Amino acid sequence: MTPADFPSDRRRFLVGAAAVVASLEVGCSEQKQVVTPAAQSRQNVPLRVLLVGETDDENAISRGWQAVSEQELQIDVLPLDRADSSGIGDALLARSKKADVAIYPLLLVGEAARNDAVVEMTADEVKRIELEVGPLFPTARNGGARYGGTTYALPLGCALPAVVAQTKVDPLESWEDYDQLVETEWARSAAEPTAAGWAGMMFLWRCSGIKNWLFERKSLKPLVNTEPYVTSLELMLRTNERYAKKDQTPDQIWALVGEGELAGGIGFPARRSLAKSNAQVFSLPGVIELSRIVLDPFSPVVSLSASCRQTTASKRFIQWLCGGEGSRLVRGQVAGMTDLRGVASYSGASSPYDEWLAEQLQAPLTAPCPQLNGAPDYLVALDENVRRALNGEVTAQKAMDEVAEQWADLTSAMGRGKQMRAWRMAQGLRA
Repeated sequence: MTPADFPSDRRRFLVGAAAVVASLEVGCSEQKQVVTPAAQSRQNVPLRVLLVGETDDENAISRGWQAVSEQELQIDVLPLDRADSSGIGDALLARSKKADVAIYPLLLVGEAARNDAVVEMTADEVKRIELEVGPLFPTARNGGARYGGTTYALPLGCALPAVVAQTKVDPLESWEDYDQLVETEWARSAAEPTAAGWAGMMFLWRCSGIKNWLFERKSLKPLVNTEPYVTSLELMLRTNERYAKKDQTPDQIWALVGEGELAGGIGFPARRSLAKSNAQVFSLPGVIELSRIVLDPFSPVVSLSASCRQTTASKRFIQWLCGGEGSRLVRGQVAGMTDLRGVASYSGASSPYDEWLAEQLQAPLTAPCPQLNGAPDYLVALDENVRRALNGEVTAQKAMDEVAEQWADLTSAMGRGKQMRAWRMAQGLRA
């Protein structure tokens, strides 16, 4: 058992959790009766969990929960394809009506909150959970747990890309330095995430230091076709021409470097259980000078569904998944979940990537993903056009002009005023 699990014996865990959740006033049910652990264990009604993610992850969550609770989980898996995520928001809203708890991507928090599909958490409730399982790292707290100044979800993972290599890499001050590293020291034996569903996100990670982020503040006019974004994509295209491997995902690159098939690249493990590797881990170019971190919009979060029928059990499950007994092992087996609390970096079970990530997540400032109405459509438009440029079909300028036009059309279709309010809330401001 690791320090990140905040271990206790089973009775202490159940009693403590029940006492905490029973005292909370916010929930999806008006029932205020205290449910004792003994009474709860006799319940035969399964806890309904909606998991927007991978089918293979269902068993890991069920096994972990069964180790600390006698209540059965009924997990409804909504498959997520980040390469074609259009429509996933509507599917979440529909399926959450039959769930007590929802585990879903960060980019859908705004849409779920605006449609009253999930329940707001009070500051007192968040504090009580932190007393039990530890405080969130600053990046996770500010970028993954806040929407419009309110907490609607708790983050379960914040994986970030790293420069991974066979040998030591000196700090890279710019992406031009990285381009030269690929060409000279690595002799082109490298790759970065450009597979479908990842190319657009990799572009945003490269752009994280740009001051004016994605949209004009007052008009929501897209800025992605302006000079700094176009220049960033042009350099990405140039470096991509050098790579020995193309169309890779972050975890594929992580494995290729760890197995010695590539000298280096940019990547991270899809699951923390796969994080141990022979690869060395370093920060992206210019990270010392960056004022903020861009979180993957598909990072998993957990919320209390507005349709839940078991308030006490649901809150206990959420608290457990965030850091209860045995939950670290579960998070290590589920795609996208990482350590976000406590002292996991000092555990002997932690990998160099775990330790590096814990350091990165101390940064207090984040740049929001497009948490707008229809957010997946914005990301699909970006990803498809970045990949067109990578494949040589269009220039960087033309690709970004297409993205800007498609984003503007999406904003008009959804309603500019509605989207401007959503963008303000994505930045932590109240509408």
